[in-house]
Amino acid sequence: MTNKKRNIIKYLVAAAVILLLVNILIENKKKTPKEKNANELSVAQIEEVFFKVLDEYGIEDSWVTKKKYKPSEDDSVRTEYFVKLPSDLPVPMIIKEVNSIIQKDITAFVSEEKKIYGTTEIRIYTNETLKLKVTLMPDKENVRSRNELAFIISDAVNLNDNDFRMFLGVYFPVSALVVPDKSNLARTDSLRKYSKEYAVLISNDIADPATKLNPDYQKQLLHGSIGNILSFFKDALCVIIDEKSRLFRSQLNGFVSDDFKRRGYPVYRLSELISLDSKEETELYYRFNTACIDTAGSRQKVYLVSFENFEKLFTGIEKMKKKGNKIIPLSKTYLAKK
Repeated sequence: MTNKKRNIIKYLVAAAVILLLVNILIENKKKTPKEKNANELSVAQIEEVFFKVLDEYGIEDSWVTKKKYKPSEDDSVRTEYFVKLPSDLPVPMIIKEVNSIIQKDITAFVSEEKKIYGTTEIRIYTNETLKLKVTLMPDKENVRSRNELAFIISDAVNLNDNDFRMFLGVYFPVSALVVPDKSNLARTDSLRKYSKEYAVLISNDIADPATKLNPDYQKQLLHGSIGNILSFFKDALCVIIDEKSRLFRSQLNGFVSDDFKRRGYPVYRLSELISLDSKEETELYYRFNTACIDTAGSRQKVYLVSFENFEKLFTGIEKMKKKGNKIIPLSKTYLAKK
């Protein structure tokens, strides 16, 4: 055999050995467990996200049950959860919220409705491994025990044009507090056009002689001023009296209050509203949250707040709304009851 033939045979044998080794490596690769992505969420992380969403929507711990689930492989679910949802909380809302948080870190999100308007099973996978298994079940018996919140903007009619347009555009049913002065009639017309309700404020700030309620006036003159107020501001739902006003501290306060009531307009003190006048944001949030979570007293919380502070609280209001608190208009509060 020539040297040339021997060399060819050597090359062929070497090539065969290399191909054999490559084939062995490929087969071993197939048999080894899937390599975990460094960014892949664990079972614990996905469960943490899920239960955070439940908490944000006011789901109570007693509405969640669990049972053991046999895992198919490492870092797979070992617990299956069953969640009873209140009837006012749509199942798709929970699914959408969870998915929006973790969608960048998962490879599959499966939701399957078992029957129309019935239970829905959620299965979340990462790298083909089951990481969460939950069954959501609407339950008419479960009710999120929360409060009704109303917001009266103290300075709405005094805002600059741009801020007033922003106030009119707020999709919450916010209301305004209006000093009954004819200079405010144009703004109250806008309130009516944009379906914004209001109450009138009796204070020392009334400068219009036609609507002024001076405690030095005779009763007949006060009676006439009350008539003018209710003629100019007939859409007002109630009357709020500032305890710091001269009228309130006078002996004629009772006469004026009775005259408003006789004409069908309920009268309340300014201090009966929950004031959010703090300039410190920490204090502002504390006052708002404290009243929101209080279920010992009245379930209706009527806040008096400047538009600036209302904007600061907007995110917090959204969070409270998610938990089941309802934002209601002034007309649905105790203040508007005649």
